[in-house]
Amino acid sequence: MGSKRVMLGNGLGEALGRSVKNAKRVFDLFSGSAAVAWHVAENYEKEVISCDLQQYSTVLAASVIERTEAITDFTWADAWFRSARARIVNHRDWSRLKGHQSRLGSSDVSGAAEEARAFDLGERFPISRAYGGHYFSPWQSAWLDALRASIPSDPVYRNVALAALIQAASRCAASPGHTAQPFKPNETAGPFLIEAWQRDLPNVVATRVKEIAPRVAKIRGQAHCANALEIADQAEVDDLAFVDPPYSGVHYSRFYHVLETVARGRVGTVAGIGRYPPTEERPSSSFSMKTQAHKAFDELLAVLARRGASVIITFPSSKASNGLSGDDVKLLAAQHFRIEEEKVSSRFSTLGGDTKHRAARQDAHELILTLSASN
Repeated sequence: MGSKRVMLGNGLGEALGRSVKNAKRVFDLFSGSAAVAWHVAENYEKEVISCDLQQYSTVLAASVIERTEAITDFTWADAWFRSARARIVNHRDWSRLKGHQSRLGSSDVSGAAEEARAFDLGERFPISRAYGGHYFSPWQSAWLDALRASIPSDPVYRNVALAALIQAASRCAASPGHTAQPFKPNETAGPFLIEAWQRDLPNVVATRVKEIAPRVAKIRGQAHCANALEIADQAEVDDLAFVDPPYSGVHYSRFYHVLETVARGRVGTVAGIGRYPPTEERPSSSFSMKTQAHKAFDELLAVLARRGASVIITFPSSKASNGLSGDDVKLLAAQHFRIEEEKVSSRFSTLGGDTKHRAARQDAHELILTLSASN
């Protein structure tokens, strides 16, 4: 997560700025971390409509684009934390959880991991059952469960609180930039595991609340958990669509399933090295299937062209693992639109990287295409 935040200061922001000023509304059709949706909503007097197949992305977008008034009173957040603390301090294992957390810096990694995975906090702690002792320390996952179960019911605060919890989970997860699999408790990855487990998760949540709460949209927008094609069909003449589709041959739900669990507050039986939920709980995208990606991209562009919208596309300039390349995307775009501008920006994250075959983060290049109606 985060490559679009980097690109906003490296070419994408300028491309958006030139196109947004003439747009009626802005559609962010693959919202992801919601960086682009936030950027447009905060800086331009345009309604932003975002969508993504994953609930965590919808929550992140809604926490800012669906509000036009800043939150400056945090008494609700204090009450939220008090309620969460009350859920865990009386738990039979609370003292053991705190003791394990306090010994992380002095315990051997394998011993700390073995002890961590022996905890079973019960069915009322689904995040802990799925990810405690893996992506999070037992103490961290207990806080995640308690805070998730205590999320404010007031819609004004709910999305801000849940977005802060999702971002904190992302920042504290013991994994290499995504949650496809946790660090192993071995000599190589063990120090990274312990460093992540030692992060003060409730403090990170509180910090994220105070960062998100003052941020607002100039015009109230909408966030949808939906298929991009469905939302694109709502576009009209003079609307702008930002299209940053999946480029991995593996579904993004495999990389961000932990964040999706936090957003939903529940998860089925997990399995595998990545502690993956059942397949039916993980949304799939035709853009991540080699046999369907080309057709899916063509259909989306055809809908946007028919609706009369202008488009900005970002996509890796080299061959991506879903079978498409920047050249392929340009050819598809040219069939439906006039290409007004073409730029290349830097990005840094490769989903699914490993130290044996490729780094999890590396320099790469991303194509930015600005498109307008061809007639």
